[in-house]
Amino acid sequence: MAALPELAFESTRTLNQEEFASWVAARWRGDLNHYELLDGRVVMTPLAGYPRGAIEAALGGILEPFVRKRTLDRCFGSSQGFELPSGDTVEPDDVASVL
Repeated sequence: MAALPELAFESTRTLNQEEFASWVAARWRGDLNHYELLDGRVVMTPLAGYPRGAIEAALGGILEPFVRKRTLDRCFGSSQGFELPSGDTVEPDDVASVL
C-alpha cells in the first residue's frame, strides 16, 4: 500500500495575530490539532505522533533542568506558539523532525 501524502488544511478567512490568539483560546480544550497563522490564514497540520512526542519529552527532561540550574532562560515544548513581527504565529519544528 502506498503511503498517503501528509495533509494540511488552510482557512479561507484571514486573521491577525490578536484574532488568531482569541480563536485558539476559544477552541475545545480537547482539540489536539496543531494550528499556525501563516500569511493571515489558519493552517492546521497533523499531530507529530510517536516517536516524536517521546523524543521531545525525553529531551525536555534533560534540557529544562540544565537551563533552569544555570538560569539561562526558559525551555518550551514544540507546541509553544511564537508571534513573529511578520504577523505569523508559528510553532517551532520539533527536534525529532531533524533526526
